[in-house]
Amino acid sequence: MNCLLVGVVLASLVSLCSLAQTHSGFPVDIVAGPPPQPVMADGRAWLLYELHLTNFAPLPIELTGIDVLGDGASALASYRGQALDKVVIPVEKLSLAEEPPGTARNAQAIGEGHSVVIFVDLTLDPGARPPAQLRHRFSFSVAPKSGGIIERTVDGPVVAVVQEPAPVLAAPLRGSSWVAFNALSSVDHRRSMNAVDGRVRIPQRFAIDWMHLGPDRRLFHGDTKSNANFYDYGAEVLAVADGQVSDLKDGLPENLGSSERSSRVITLENVVGNYLILDLGHRRFALYAHLQPGSLKVKIGDKVNVGQVLARLGNSGNSDEPHLHFQLMDANSPMGGEGIPYEFEFFTQLGVVDDQAAALDAGQPWQRKTQATPVVHRREFPFDKAVVTFP
Repeated sequence: MNCLLVGVVLASLVSLCSLAQTHSGFPVDIVAGPPPQPVMADGRAWLLYELHLTNFAPLPIELTGIDVLGDGASALASYRGQALDKVVIPVEKLSLAEEPPGTARNAQAIGEGHSVVIFVDLTLDPGARPPAQLRHRFSFSVAPKSGGIIERTVDGPVVAVVQEPAPVLAAPLRGSSWVAFNALSSVDHRRSMNAVDGRVRIPQRFAIDWMHLGPDRRLFHGDTKSNANFYDYGAEVLAVADGQVSDLKDGLPENLGSSERSSRVITLENVVGNYLILDLGHRRFALYAHLQPGSLKVKIGDKVNVGQVLARLGNSGNSDEPHLHFQLMDANSPMGGEGIPYEFEFFTQLGVVDDQAAALDAGQPWQRKTQATPVVHRREFPFDKAVVTFP
């Protein structure tokens, strides 16, 4: 960085109140991702979106707080301390397969030239109407080499909220005891950023990995190296709405039952395995991934009706065990679009797996809490690890 630019940047860190300045010269770049669209879950509206922040100062800065404001003057959410740490993820951490996003500490310290992604999962009060837009206020602290501490508050981007309701879909599967792994409130799909054609997107923002509990409330029986021993293997996957088949892939081999990520060679071409995409209109595309080879019952261009059998659940691509990966996105590409929200027309929640996921992976049965009673949900999105029944 040349001396003139350094001088300009450092000067922007110094108070300019005497000049009655209305704009901030603080050397950060804050850009919003796709505007959020409300999605209902458990009687509340959720707004999921991202903010990308880059430090252009020639020294580290610390992000000390974020306030999210709606149409009024009061904050809808405030992030400080550990709460801030959970939503601010350095870009380099998102690419570390051995460290799941969200485990980083001191994420608020942003090095010179470094960037972070801020994952906002905003929950509104029951019955509250989504605001027309979201405003953001950022608090920063800088320790110049000359000594002292400089603190600044910067107004961030104004993010419009999509007012159109989320699309309502039928179930992609039928029957009882389906577990919604990596669904709402899980960081797994939520923070899976993929670079395609020079642009980073989150196609899996609202993806769910569906697995089935058998009559013994287990995910599988016998040897886990056999796909046939998983209760969901071969289940019929269904059209969630009327639409047209816009893309598909078939013929990729399956993994053998449960497998480690290191045993698979994953590329952009095979990551979702055998798949099909339904064009639902209005720039909405439904992806069914990891399908059983040779099971696809449709071809590109076919028109399908809601509830129609499309294929069978399998274990192809980047899949560690048989399951259906389902998502909605805004482009006819598994990884080249942005994930968009949707709600299921109807499901009954039997309970939640919660901390029993590891036990299920070990072959133990799901222990349903005695006080849990089935709850009917209409036009909602399921929470992570919810156990549900579809019509």
